[in-house]
Amino acid sequence: MITILWKSGHGSRDVGLVQVSRLELRRARHVPGFLVTALRLRRTALRSPGCSGISLRAAPLRRTFWTLSTWDDQPAISAFTRDHSHASVMRRYQGRMWSSDFHAWSPTDLVGPPDWTDAMRRLADRVDGPQG
Repeated sequence: MITILWKSGHGSRDVGLVQVSRLELRRARHVPGFLVTALRLRRTALRSPGCSGISLRAAPLRRTFWTLSTWDDQPAISAFTRDHSHASVMRRYQGRMWSSDFHAWSPTDLVGPPDWTDAMRRLADRVDGPQG
């Protein structure tokens, strides 16, 4: 697994939401282009109002990508997803995605970047239901 380390954006230090996503492509041939696109969108997110930071993970052989980001609030996330650069990628990859899952939560006492282990657990709980 490849992890692109956390980078802080221009959002406030008082993080309102943490969001984790999992994006799985249908075919391996789409992985290289999607990785390049994901890195471009990461830069766009970092310049977006309300984005406090972002990290990416990729498992190319599994055709799966994850994002972990922090935002001032839901309107900031919504504005980013409606932005032309993000919306055009969503349209372009719509038929190339096998599945996608998203989960957002309000953090308590978040100091520094959110924890990937916690984020992945939250995403799995949301998708599969709580374990044990």
